[in-house]
Amino acid sequence: MADGTLAVLVRLARPKGTVLLLGAPLTGYGFAHWDYALPPTRPLALALVLVAWLALSAGSLWLNAALDGDEGGALFADRAPRPRGLTTYAYAALAVAVAFAVAADRAAGLACGAAAALAVLYSHPRTTWKASPVLGPLVNVLGYGVLSWLAGWAVVRVPMSAATAAAMALLSVFVLGMTFAAQAFQRDDDARRGYRTLVVTHGPEACLRAASACARVAVAGVAVLAAAGVYPRLCLLGIPAFLGAERVMARWRAAPDGGAPADAARYALAMLAGGVTLVALAYLDVFLP
Repeated sequence: MADGTLAVLVRLARPKGTVLLLGAPLTGYGFAHWDYALPPTRPLALALVLVAWLALSAGSLWLNAALDGDEGGALFADRAPRPRGLTTYAYAALAVAVAFAVAADRAAGLACGAAAALAVLYSHPRTTWKASPVLGPLVNVLGYGVLSWLAGWAVVRVPMSAATAAAMALLSVFVLGMTFAAQAFQRDDDARRGYRTLVVTHGPEACLRAASACARVAVAGVAVLAAAGVYPRLCLLGIPAFLGAERVMARWRAAPDGGAPADAARYALAMLAGGVTLVALAYLDVFLP
């Protein structure tokens, strides 16, 4: 592979976004430890899962780039030429991802295999699920929410508890919202490609309303479960941390034509800051006398 091709592939893999996406398997892994008060378990297996998810994300984005062409206006995307054989690189990356995940844990391998299959259905020209107002968001919820969480959680090899299942569901609700948020500034591109995404059918404001509603449902769910004692009540102190994301969303909704990718990036980072605060408080509760 030529050095120039490698550099282009790295840019098309959107490394900034990939780092954020690793938060899902890491949170699943960490939540399993918190739920059962375990010391660090199978760290090498976790490392293999993270490598697998790096390859999975790259392969998925390369397939998407091969389908859509220039996506310099997408979330965390840089403009870059499409190298020859991009689809081949994509399928190779997906295969590598599954191999690493299987080496980590059989259940993680199954999760990765399912996510890879969804990536193909999402971006293959004969299926193009990303163009669907239902199937596109469904792929993101299952891939970035459920399956990514399960891959990290499975490494610890503990039974699924109600608290874990609820946390995974709340994360998936937020992922659904971010799926809509990431469309908000892409109406012209999606319309030109003939897609029937929410931003095409109902406009940017509908996307941002949906994103905001999903985030609020997720945060409210955490607050209710913390108040009920399912999660540490100390986590209630972290709920105000999400006010920063609310302010970012308010400024974003005031921008014309759905804003820009930078708005979505700022919103994702603000929500991440709130999530990190909740995780820190949950672990602090473990160590408090």
